[in-house]
Amino acid sequence: MPSHPPCQPTDQARTLDPSGTEQRAALFTPYLTPPELAEVRRRMLAHAGDWEALFAQASVHIAGGAAPRSDQAQILARRWADLFRAAYAGDDDALDGKVRDAFAREPGLTAHIDIGLIDFMRQALMHLHRPALAHGEAGEAGPKPSARGTAILRAVHQLLDAPLILDDPLALTILGPAQEAALRADARRHRNPIGGTLRATMAVRSRLAEDSWRQARRDGVRQYVILGAGLDTSAYRDGAPADVDVFEVDLPATQRWKRDCLRAAGIAAPPNLRYVALDFSDATLERGLTASGFDPARPAMFSWLGVSMYLPAHCVLHTLRYMARCAPGSAIVFDFLMAPALLAPSERAGLALMAAGLAEQGEALQSHFDPAALEAMLRRAGFARVAHWDARALSRRYLSERDDGLRLSTVFGMIEAGV
Repeated sequence: MPSHPPCQPTDQARTLDPSGTEQRAALFTPYLTPPELAEVRRRMLAHAGDWEALFAQASVHIAGGAAPRSDQAQILARRWADLFRAAYAGDDDALDGKVRDAFAREPGLTAHIDIGLIDFMRQALMHLHRPALAHGEAGEAGPKPSARGTAILRAVHQLLDAPLILDDPLALTILGPAQEAALRADARRHRNPIGGTLRATMAVRSRLAEDSWRQARRDGVRQYVILGAGLDTSAYRDGAPADVDVFEVDLPATQRWKRDCLRAAGIAAPPNLRYVALDFSDATLERGLTASGFDPARPAMFSWLGVSMYLPAHCVLHTLRYMARCAPGSAIVFDFLMAPALLAPSERAGLALMAAGLAEQGEALQSHFDPAALEAMLRRAGFARVAHWDARALSRRYLSERDDGLRLSTVFGMIEAGV
């Protein structure tokens, strides 16, 4: 049940307001070229009546107590998603991306819609496009659901997105022939705004980490630590020289799963790779790495993706302080969840739904950070340089020349810090 007062059903669609549609169309002016604006305006006027009818039907279901994940709501969500494309951009992915950017920045585009209806449909759409897990569900022995989900996103990125942000020829192979075949046969089911945002966010964060590691190697760093490696394949396709030591750190069950996947796929581990089975809740990174041959007196590059948000803030800060004590020249790239107060309402709602879904799977989100406060903490810990990469900065670096409408989630931030 929604927490807001239910919308009141209407007996018929409300009277159309062409002047209101024209006013809303004008809000797209800063985001679109004149031909694009003309196309969007034409579509908005043509489909205004369709929206009114859909609003009325959604109001009836909300008043009747339907839940966002109910069958009725999911049917409405599918119709809403289809109508949104028809009413603004059609099959033009680049235009669709610009339209969605405008919606994220212009409250006036949705000011005519009841806030309760918007909240209900937003939740229904997120359930509709919720990513599926690979071969198994929560409670199954082995990896965390988030590790499976990330592996799927990495693989689907190879199938759907061109040009690739993260070129990973092993992403599909490591999943095994059955899962690869299933993804290839039904890849288009992942072609939706939520799936695209998740894929882009995953690919960009991995690309930044790999770019940073390549630069660190050029600067003479010879130790690379991948924390929460999951099915990350960088060590198996990177071709690092023999004098480089790579350490993959992960939960014991996840690491066993990965090594089983590697053997089944015929992917050989390079001789300079060392596996470090570690649970952050009952062991320290320092002890686990040292036992595996890591030398804190030599510079190291750390990659820590998709992990910090599942740990309490004090555990995150403890781990970062350890890295800050490593040899000069060491560095880390990691991602984190933005403090909800810093997010737009739509992103806060998305984060809340993601948190609820993960909690159902046994993975509770435990930490969020204000990037300014996090940067100050990192400097106090001993990091000499700290760069915060928000969604806009990462988009300029990795998405600026794309025409497929891929966008990054603002829920996540990234930090690149050096000792």
